[in-house]
Amino acid sequence: MTLYNKYKDRVNFVLIDIDHKLAAGQQLLLDKYFRNLVPHVVILDPSGKALYNEPGEVEEGRVSGILDQALRGASVKPEPER
Repeated sequence: MTLYNKYKDRVNFVLIDIDHKLAAGQQLLLDKYFRNLVPHVVILDPSGKALYNEPGEVEEGRVSGILDQALRGASVKPEPER
């Protein structure tokens, strides 16, 4: 919730609950990124490139750092896909 409050005016947050019917856009994201592990965090840049795409818990500071870099227009090295 802290990240949402900090970035809500600059970042689009999409939460997907796999136990409920999904909207078409949510299903596209699920099909492309989800690896059957919950939670799964994906951070996309404006062009749709994954800057972070990993299952499991992620520290708030790590997400905040990636978002800050992306919002400044700084180059963010994408996480390697597994």
